[in-house]
Amino acid sequence: MSRTLGIVGVGLIGGSVGLAARGAGWEVVGVDSPGVIEKAEELGAVDRASTLKEIRGADLVVLAAPISKVTALLSELAPTDTLVTDVASAKGAIVRAAEDENLRFVGGHPMAGSQLAGVSNAKAGLFHGARYFLTTTARTDPDDYREVSGFVRELGAVPTAVDPEKHDLLMAALSHLPHLMAAALLKVASDISPEALSFAGPSFRDLTRVGASNPGLWSDILAENAPALGEALAHFAGAMAQLGSEIQDREKIEGRFLAAREAYDALGGILIEKSGRNAEVAIPVENRPGVFAEVTTLMGSNNINILDLYVRHSNTERAALVLTLDAKAAPAAREMLRSAGFGAEIQA
Repeated sequence: MSRTLGIVGVGLIGGSVGLAARGAGWEVVGVDSPGVIEKAEELGAVDRASTLKEIRGADLVVLAAPISKVTALLSELAPTDTLVTDVASAKGAIVRAAEDENLRFVGGHPMAGSQLAGVSNAKAGLFHGARYFLTTTARTDPDDYREVSGFVRELGAVPTAVDPEKHDLLMAALSHLPHLMAAALLKVASDISPEALSFAGPSFRDLTRVGASNPGLWSDILAENAPALGEALAHFAGAMAQLGSEIQDREKIEGRFLAAREAYDALGGILIEKSGRNAEVAIPVENRPGVFAEVTTLMGSNNINILDLYVRHSNTERAALVLTLDAKAAPAAREMLRSAGFGAEIQA
């Protein structure tokens, strides 16, 4: 039996939903501007264009429009018996609006995305293995939740139920606050010296990478999550004030960093070990297309696993690609790279 999925907004996330859903056997119809829909059809993200009126008859509707437009779309969809979900990164206001409209609604937020934009960058595998929050309330119908969580699994993601307010606080702390921090750090460095950023090392670049995110998108997201973000900012300001008062107390600051290390370990990510198990290999490279791919392909074709990597910039013409490898594999990797014409060195 054919199932129809309606997607409102077929940019990067919406297009990725469409590609994954079509792969799972759904007929996908999309609502967006004519140019975007045409591109989505060409890429296989949707089967055909639709309208908000027609989309009310779909088996499931996914709202993937900009976050500031979602509550208005809920009003335009109502009344309808169609099950509706969304992908917005702030949930409280949207969930309340859906309940005010008496819609069958299960709020959603996939923890997957890209710094890229537009349907041309959509990927069917974007959600594979990603956590996908579903924001339930006392009014959420259990059957509706099961239906949306089943759809999430079809996308390849892992559904996780969470209260909308708790979700927004989590996002404020884990995603929205770091974006504000990046903007603040970049301003501080620039104000100290116009040349400061040219001297920045990898740690500063890692901390501020999200400062290059889409300005319009992020101003939208932060405004929608202002209450939770305000709470997170208050906690952060208090923590910074506490640290500021302890700066000259070496023992207390050491304790803070020990606690931070334990918290980071709990993330379960790949850590850069300093115990000899891992090693960093620095490869000077020219600024030319395909150079990073040459290095990573060489490692992969010789069964050498890259645990982590980053780019250390010296100027606009040259940089060093730094690979984190198993320490036992590092000498062999260095010789392979040198044989391929790269001046690789193992870092102490």
